[in-house]
Amino acid sequence: MNTLRALTMLIVLTAAAVPALASDYVQAPHPTGFRGLAWGTLLSKTEGLVPVQEPGFQNTYFKRDESMTFGKAEIMSVAYYFNKDKLYRVGIAYKGRVNQFFLKDMLMQRYGAGRGIGFRYGWMWPDFSIELDYDNDKDTGSLYYTYEGVLK
Repeated sequence: MNTLRALTMLIVLTAAAVPALASDYVQAPHPTGFRGLAWGTLLSKTEGLVPVQEPGFQNTYFKRDESMTFGKAEIMSVAYYFNKDKLYRVGIAYKGRVNQFFLKDMLMQRYGAGRGIGFRYGWMWPDFSIELDYDNDKDTGSLYYTYEGVLK
């Protein structure tokens, strides 16, 4: 009888532990960089980046010859963000629901459904995140790739 109880208890505890092992993290690997620049690349090792001259955009850069498409989406701008002179984030601005659809579709094909609330979607890894946002009133949106681990 004690063996049966112990076995039953083990099965119950194992069944309870399985959901805890499941993760909200994306199973596919996250991008290692953006358009040829790896996360953690030193600013001094980049070419063609120009600092944004507007107030509040310290350590933010852009490329004058940046392609204004990303996948099938037409985009307005790409910003490269540096922390301690290392690339850790890229932001993409776009206009229109069609471009939001193209970006969301591309990300879902690569990384799965992600998590969504309204027009905001996200994909998470232990050291990385992707956030896609859209403002229906302004008809504009943003896509951020952010490396959240320790930059080497």
